[in-house]
Amino acid sequence: IRNEQSSRVGRGINEAVTMYETFSGNLWNPAIKSETALKSLVENSTKMATANLKEAVGTLMGSDPIVWMQAVRQVTQQSFDEFTGDWGDLGLPFVREFLLPRKATRAALKALQEKRRLVSVESQPFLGKSHVLRELAELTCQGQDIAVLYLDADAGISLFDQLARIVSDVLDWPLSGAEAEHWLKQLSNSDGPQLILAIDHIGPDRDDLRRDLETLTSNSFGDSVGVLIALDDTVAESMMQQQSGRAPSRIGRRAIRLNLDVLDDQEFGVAERVLLDHRFGFVKGAKFSEELRVPWILRTMAAYPASLPNYRNEDLVAAMSPVPGMEVLEFAESRFDLSQAPFNRYYELAQAILADIQDQERPYQLKLELSETFLVRRKFALEHLAVSELNEMVKHGLVRESKSEAGDNVLVVRLPQLMAAQIADCLARDLVVRSRKDPEDAADWLISVTESLPMGDVIAAVSLAGSAIQNQGLDVRVLSRFLNRPPEDIVLEPGTRVATSFGGMGIVNMTLGERGKLFAEIQGVVHEIEPDEEEIGPHRSTSDFHPFLVLSHLAGHGFEAIPKDDNSGARADPTLLLEVGSSPTVLRRARGELQRLSIPVHELDGGGSVVCHLAGVIEPITWSMIRFLGRENVKMLDEFIDIATLEIRPAFLVRLDLALRQTSSSNDHARAQWAQSVRKDIIEPLLREYVSETLHS
Repeated sequence: IRNEQSSRVGRGINEAVTMYETFSGNLWNPAIKSETALKSLVENSTKMATANLKEAVGTLMGSDPIVWMQAVRQVTQQSFDEFTGDWGDLGLPFVREFLLPRKATRAALKALQEKRRLVSVESQPFLGKSHVLRELAELTCQGQDIAVLYLDADAGISLFDQLARIVSDVLDWPLSGAEAEHWLKQLSNSDGPQLILAIDHIGPDRDDLRRDLETLTSNSFGDSVGVLIALDDTVAESMMQQQSGRAPSRIGRRAIRLNLDVLDDQEFGVAERVLLDHRFGFVKGAKFSEELRVPWILRTMAAYPASLPNYRNEDLVAAMSPVPGMEVLEFAESRFDLSQAPFNRYYELAQAILADIQDQERPYQLKLELSETFLVRRKFALEHLAVSELNEMVKHGLVRESKSEAGDNVLVVRLPQLMAAQIADCLARDLVVRSRKDPEDAADWLISVTESLPMGDVIAAVSLAGSAIQNQGLDVRVLSRFLNRPPEDIVLEPGTRVATSFGGMGIVNMTLGERGKLFAEIQGVVHEIEPDEEEIGPHRSTSDFHPFLVLSHLAGHGFEAIPKDDNSGARADPTLLLEVGSSPTVLRRARGELQRLSIPVHELDGGGSVVCHLAGVIEPITWSMIRFLGRENVKMLDEFIDIATLEIRPAFLVRLDLALRQTSSSNDHARAQWAQSVRKDIIEPLLREYVSETLHS
């Protein structure tokens, strides 16, 4: 439209409007110049412009793969950068320049390269599903065949709307969800590179997302667009089955389902090498630790030494404990501002978890799930937090809504290390009150509450220490009660029913048969399992080893026993080291893969067994001995050795021998020499006389 000014004699200035067609440049000259004609022109022009824009997006993003692949990779990298920090940033899932390779990633990549349209990676929470998506993006970021676009389902909008936002941001062009779907459909039927949509954080109530996935994997889309989804196991079951539960859903029929478990032996070996590249090394024995197979525990274990001043010295390698200890929770709690919302609400949620775990009517499936993952039934959470507070925690990614295997609506904790610390704090406060009324009953209560929690032995030890600090002391009768509950070997009668949880199979119900036979019900099918020849006989188990496990951690920290109304006291931790270290039972949590449970041991003549030194350090009590030998002065150490060898305790001698072996390799040369001398001159002669089989090379 051009305004033309002309001057006419005697008539002043007159303004004339001339209109042109922008497409052709010709003068617009309709038969009737009316308001209706002008409106029709504008509407038609708008439609044509929209169509042209839509076609332009399709042309730019479709005909030239370099453009859309670069755009997709840039957006994906920006998304991961948002969730990435340093070792100490425990609120973020990823560590800069640190990634653990997983077999599930290679399996997913292989399936997608074979043009399988939908692949799901499924696991319990916090086993590294998001890391699989990140690893896939990194594996393909330099190639010409695949580009990965990371989509966060927590955004709460449809996949196509989220894709439209991304394209609009990258190209600075407005695009609707329908137009993004149109482009994706064109791309999926092209012969060019493959686009993989990696979708994370899918919640249990996303019916809209389920419909989007059904659309993406339908026959109207080609195989040049693939989908990789990360699912918590409970969400996976509901998404892969019809509501009736009797047949697979459309998604279930189309999906290649991959199970992501804790790190297996090969993956853990790679993880050790990756950590060593970052100057973190585990003391021998770590491969037998089930806890260290969990990625978030590995991350937290490394975060602690990374925060110490010595780590800045690039000539040093941090020697990490092969068994997670109390310092893991203490460090985790120090990394968050617990005075501010929403982190401060973890304390109320911890109270809800403790109330839930003490409910005697809770389903056994929930008991087993809670032994591996921090979760709470929604109805218990609402007794301690308002709906708005829970929604805010969900919004900030502190919890996620899910369903338990028993069908309950639950909230799954997304910062387990912080929750473990908050539970320990709750227990410490309650223990102060309970121990004043009845110390022995307080001890029994603490044991029963923590024995089925993830890292329950560490949580209990931290709560005991916290209670002593808050109350300026801890009644010695509490610890005495723990010491008076040593592990016991028991015989389980035929017909006894037990349940356990296995990775990839879920909860397995078992019935004990005669002479070691076992009947296991797996996904509705009963399997009869015959024992090996050397295992024929009654079923045996170890009962009540949790109290000694708790003391194993506590013994690694110096503390005194002070008589009432007397300021003088004596160190009590050497006594715990001696008493707990003399137990003829292997003191470790009995869970995980059979291969990791099967460790080399030596049978003792008087009954029981001890860990062979070739296995390394796998018991917390042995690590506590190493801590003691590494920090105390030589005078105290000599006194400890003198007292410990007054009475022959075979199990203690074997553990002490292992602790001295490790101390002999210390960078403190004087201490290393002392340890080697004590082992050769004092401990080895006693071992040769009483348990000579432990001295093999």
